[in-house]
Amino acid sequence: MSLTDHQTGEEARPEPSPPATAKPSGPTAVTIAVAVTGGFLALLDTTIVNVSLHETTARFGAIDRVQWVVTTYLIALSALMPATGWLATRFGVKRVFAGAATLFALGSAACAVSQSLPELIAARGVSGAAAGVLTPVSTILLTSGVPREQLGRVQALNGSVMLISPLLGPTIGGLLVQAGGWSAVYAVNVPLCASLLAVTLRFVHGDAPAGKEAKPLDVVGLVSSAVCTVSTVLAIHAFSGAGLHARASLLVPLALAVASGAVFVVRQLRARFPLLDLRLFAHRVYRTAAVNIFCLGFVLYSPMMLIPLYFESARGESAVTTGLLMSTGGIGVVTAAWLCRVLMKRLGGGGTVVVGISLTMVATVPLTRLSADTPYALLCASLAVRGLGTGLTIVPAMTRAFQSIRAQSIPDASSQLNLIQRIGGAVALAAVTVVLDAAARQRHGLVPGAFAHSFGWLLGVYAVTLLPALALLAADRREARQEAEQA
Repeated sequence: MSLTDHQTGEEARPEPSPPATAKPSGPTAVTIAVAVTGGFLALLDTTIVNVSLHETTARFGAIDRVQWVVTTYLIALSALMPATGWLATRFGVKRVFAGAATLFALGSAACAVSQSLPELIAARGVSGAAAGVLTPVSTILLTSGVPREQLGRVQALNGSVMLISPLLGPTIGGLLVQAGGWSAVYAVNVPLCASLLAVTLRFVHGDAPAGKEAKPLDVVGLVSSAVCTVSTVLAIHAFSGAGLHARASLLVPLALAVASGAVFVVRQLRARFPLLDLRLFAHRVYRTAAVNIFCLGFVLYSPMMLIPLYFESARGESAVTTGLLMSTGGIGVVTAAWLCRVLMKRLGGGGTVVVGISLTMVATVPLTRLSADTPYALLCASLAVRGLGTGLTIVPAMTRAFQSIRAQSIPDASSQLNLIQRIGGAVALAAVTVVLDAAARQRHGLVPGAFAHSFGWLLGVYAVTLLPALALLAADRREARQEAEQA
């Protein structure tokens, strides 16, 4: 691989050979399309399924039980994601990608034909496990062999697709439910994955897996990581339902998360062959970028719940109309794909993130004054600017994280950063759910004022997220000075 080694004051420790034998020029256009599509399907599946929960409730029972369809998916995804780096090294990136796509299709098919809620939840667990591998291995496939100076361009494309999928999800989900019922949101994945698998096997270049020469699987690390992530998700789920009340449903998983997390960290720092290389966090730029990725969950995910709920609950719009209104944010996302590369060259990753958060804050101000007759033109303009702002946040942070490490560390970094992003998003959704629920109780329903209050709270959170963005900016400038002195 040709990604330039870039350490920040830390001596590199020996690492296993890269999982893929990529050409210096990077992946082909077909490989890029395959990788982006794989990540897009895994992300899109979450949002289109959310639209089907009302129909699923009518088919299988109460919403508090049906909600486990979403929770189980997230738990399985989070539990298996840390193993992706080892799988890619052991079996090869192409094989793991193809296997994850196949398992995702099988899980989706099982969901579509489920006859009971337990069957549906179990099938969603299979889909989640597949998505937990498909998402980071798509990033590995996309970035393998990409020169350091071209990572921004590749990540801008990947980030744009990642940001557009939540915008398109409600529209696609609404159309699918309207046409074929709740099962259609799962059945649609089968032909899509079959086509993706055919193109992968036919056109994507194979890589040389390490096979038996790969480092052994860190079973203790995998188990402790799975317990930590699953417990964290369960604690977040309990928090979103009951707030900070000291209940066993919150305290037990929280305690397990802390204990297993401590075991995982100690194990990774002492093991000869750790599951994930946590020493990457010793790199200042990587560590700061990772903190940004976690905090940006509030910027990216929270509005994806609040805005559709406002359209549907406070304005009485259908799921399809809501999705179409949400899709106006795609204008800003597409613009960000081009503008991000320009700003990163001039301002650096940290400076671009600061600009993105600032634009997001400006676009959020009108949402703090939502009413029953807020003009849709104003809302669509706000969503477009928000799309631009969010497109200028997550992409530069991810790019700087990958640029700060060696190419051999990309499999570990991909798993870590994707997991951090998902956990950050889950924390953001849980927090905003508690805020919205309290505002709705105070105002006797999901009225516009409840949403205005929630966005006012989010505006304050966005101001706090500027702190890690400024830290990334400072780290970029410090790194630039060090390179200038060494030149």
